[in-house]
Amino acid sequence: MITKDILCDAGSFISLTSTCMEQLIYFFAEKHNVRFVIPPSVEQEAVSRPINRGMKKYLFSALRIKDLINDGVVSISDVKASEEAKQIMQYANNLFFVRGKPIQLVHMGEAEMLSVAKKLGIEYILIDERTTRMLIESPFSIKKHLEKEFHTNVMLNKKNLQALSKELNGMHALRSSELIILAYEKGFFKRFQGFEKEALKAALYKIKYSGCSIRFNEIDEYLRWRK
Repeated sequence: MITKDILCDAGSFISLTSTCMEQLIYFFAEKHNVRFVIPPSVEQEAVSRPINRGMKKYLFSALRIKDLINDGVVSISDVKASEEAKQIMQYANNLFFVRGKPIQLVHMGEAEMLSVAKKLGIEYILIDERTTRMLIESPFSIKKHLEKEFHTNVMLNKKNLQALSKELNGMHALRSSELIILAYEKGFFKRFQGFEKEALKAALYKIKYSGCSIRFNEIDEYLRWRK
């Protein structure tokens, strides 16, 4: 099997490890040759900072991610992409305008994720944050959402959209919930003999309550079509 790299966002990794589902990471790495990669900023946010500051809310998750790194299942990229990240921020944060003012869509952390993925040629990004996913998958949906939120017409800078689309070309966003579903399809939940589907449902609900942007009707739809 060809090794697939997945670049991971801090939020999705924290959700998986705080819900004790880091075994999914081992499963994909060991059984399917998937390599999970994080930029230095994610390691800082999800591991070093909680440990060094004793942040109780995130400490358990940080220690679990640290184990993943120590076991070689998660790699920290040493690629420098700050300038490229600033360029992506420039495009993304000057893409939509409400009453003449630009709407800020991404911060440096998300922009770095995207720029590192481009530099490394990584196709898949594990990210639960909705706006960044929509930038990759469906930027026009953001325009519709903003118009509904602000009750006014939202102007689009087509030049910046073309430039941003070029930067993000070939990338695909993957939510932690979708990683769980993929694990189910690959046999991860067979350990729960006779209760595989119930375990999948429990995992999806758990990840939703941990911050993954999956709707209840999406969970119902997933389960309806799973044997």
